[in-house]
Amino acid sequence: MATSSRTWFYSTPEPRPYYIEERVNHTLWKHRLQGLFMSCTQANVPIRMEGKWNDIPVMFQWKPGDYFILRSGKEVKELIGVLRQILMLRPALAYEDPDGMHVVEWHTDGGKKRWQDMQGNPQYQGLRRLR
Repeated sequence: MATSSRTWFYSTPEPRPYYIEERVNHTLWKHRLQGLFMSCTQANVPIRMEGKWNDIPVMFQWKPGDYFILRSGKEVKELIGVLRQILMLRPALAYEDPDGMHVVEWHTDGGKKRWQDMQGNPQYQGLRRLR
């Protein structure tokens, strides 16, 4: 199955976990992330997936056509770079969340409002604008 972010991020996929898993995993594997398998934990918007890559917990959350959030146990530049290619979009923000996860967010609108909402909130440690 030929998949890309157009089938699950730039259009709303059917809210069926198996279909979402199939599309996202095939897209990841096509972009050299064969060791990563994501399981759909919520098929309705916001869509959520969880998995592990090299023993690092990885979580995705997204609203099709709006934003994509990557949470991982540590900053993994290779994963961030591949997701940038997959989404065809530069990441907007990076920070550490209260659970100690490294978070990177992509926003189709550039993330300016999200940036303003997050500034000064101590819950977001090391907040950086990536544009």
